[in-house]
Amino acid sequence: MVVMNEADIRNIVSLNSDVIVEMGAAFQSEGAAFTCQPPVQQMMLAPLNGLLCVKSFYTALKKHFVVKMAGNYRPNGGNVSETHGMNAVYDSASGQLKAVLADNGYLTQIRTAAAGGYAIDLLAPQTLDIAVIVGTGRQARMQLSALMLVRQPKEIRCFGRNTESLKCFVDWALDTHGIKVAYFTDEALAMANADLVITATTSRTPVLHKEAVLGTRQSRDLLIVAMGSDSAEKRELEEALVLESNRWVCDDISQSAVLGELKGISDDMFGEAFTPIELGDVLRGPSPGITICDLTGIAKLDLAISEYCLARMPE
Repeated sequence: MVVMNEADIRNIVSLNSDVIVEMGAAFQSEGAAFTCQPPVQQMMLAPLNGLLCVKSFYTALKKHFVVKMAGNYRPNGGNVSETHGMNAVYDSASGQLKAVLADNGYLTQIRTAAAGGYAIDLLAPQTLDIAVIVGTGRQARMQLSALMLVRQPKEIRCFGRNTESLKCFVDWALDTHGIKVAYFTDEALAMANADLVITATTSRTPVLHKEAVLGTRQSRDLLIVAMGSDSAEKRELEEALVLESNRWVCDDISQSAVLGELKGISDDMFGEAFTPIELGDVLRGPSPGITICDLTGIAKLDLAISEYCLARMPE
């Protein structure tokens, strides 16, 4: 049995174009093959001020299946969260445990960023004038890195609530990617005429609002990729903004309705024309109006990133 720790994994897995391609391939339909993806199990742990999430996926088409456990805690009530976790990888034919990837959430961070990059590559126009990152934390930074692998926006902005965190994000972007990012604490100013908005926060209240996002737009064509809402208590998009969408794309429809931005919103609130589409079924290219892509994080990608990691393990 293979056992790898976070340092081992970081030596062989990083965010790059190959990972984005691999995650994109994983979104494709499994066809008639036997699959099993149980509902996400979430343990809300009040004493740790966090949660433990368990996701699992099996398909007869793959050599392995996976059970992923990832925890995110703030035990002392601070602003900095602690991540822990591992991917347990099993043989699909025998059911035997083949590998324990004790990554402390690193592989989840990589596959989440790569999923965002794939969604942008699939749904965004080739030329972007203005892209906005909402959030300043680790995943927000990784989303910017993924964006730069698939598009080169003419202008990049960052929107957040904490000026010091925004300044740190701007400095990091310049040091890491050599790009200048303008930061905003005013939502309407940050969103003005944006082509692409990426939300990567842990917010429990909306960070994007209809009036600020759409109020002064010269064009209604907009892609919003939202990935922060992955549990019942989180939400990044105001309900009124969600209801303005002309196309709704997500990684998993059932998860979007329970954990993502569709929770609490019924089909009849949208009208008869509303039909959610999963990323594996959507056609490549931008769509007129407002497209919202809701990424809640699916175990199919946990399997894909685990197999990607194992394939690069030194002999």
